[in-house]
Amino acid sequence: LMTFPTSTPGVTKESLSLLMAPGAKLKDDTDEQYKEKCEKLLAFVVNINDEDVVAIENLQEGLFNARDQGIQGEFLPKYDWPVHRFQNMILDGINGKTLNEDIMPELDNAFEKKMQ
Repeated sequence: LMTFPTSTPGVTKESLSLLMAPGAKLKDDTDEQYKEKCEKLLAFVVNINDEDVVAIENLQEGLFNARDQGIQGEFLPKYDWPVHRFQNMILDGINGKTLNEDIMPELDNAFEKKMQ
């Protein structure tokens, strides 16, 4: 997956290629079966990526609009834990450490319970 910068907040441009290892095709698979498996895998990857793109584009638009209104957003690990976790993984990796689970927020389903 290659992403390309744009000058418009909320607009993402990408190019996706599915590369398979030489041994990915099983001996008993016909060419048609292998092609179908590859197509299903690609459809799955595209579906997940499309969900991510929607979230990212909404975030970009929100940050852009907040900037124009003089609003500074707060980073709340309780709600933004996937980003918080990823950033810590990158920092720890750069420093040659493993991820410190103690700094991760405790997850709960309070919000889901409210919505039921």
